[in-house]
Amino acid sequence: MRTLTTYRLLFILFVLAVFSACISDDPEKESPGADLSVGDALPAFQVTMNDGSTIRTSDLLGDVSVVVLFSVDCGDCRLELPEIQRLWDLELGVPIVLIARENTKEQIEAFWQQARLTMPYSPQSDRQVYSLFATSRVPRIYVSDAQGIICFSHADDAMPSAEQLVDEIKTLLIK
Repeated sequence: MRTLTTYRLLFILFVLAVFSACISDDPEKESPGADLSVGDALPAFQVTMNDGSTIRTSDLLGDVSVVVLFSVDCGDCRLELPEIQRLWDLELGVPIVLIARENTKEQIEAFWQQARLTMPYSPQSDRQVYSLFATSRVPRIYVSDAQGIICFSHADDAMPSAEQLVDEIKTLLIK
């Protein structure tokens, strides 16, 4: 009897883990193209941030930069965004650009207030910008060098801590 209860508990935990993560997307919403990876150049993009400023790929060239793709509907993103806030709070002097996937400003603001986040972000109601970087899955983090070449890439699983991202950034700043 005890073994059966243990198996049921493990099954419930497994189901919760599978459905709370953002491992896969609706196949009909997957973007065409391929996921960017280490060695690829940042794509040409332009986003408007929640403070009204505009960021373009060309603004990131000349600096090490971090691009974060997220959705506040994603459990993994909700876990990773506070790590990105910790990175932001360190004020390392590198651009950190947060780009939403299919989230309105109102949706993001609700989570930002709940989680006490202060970083600027770009709300995107569709996947137009996201599709330049990836076909599916969030969160995604791209750390690129001053030439806009992706040197570190993180997607959905084994997401980095703020400390790991600092180490990656420092590696590129030393080059």
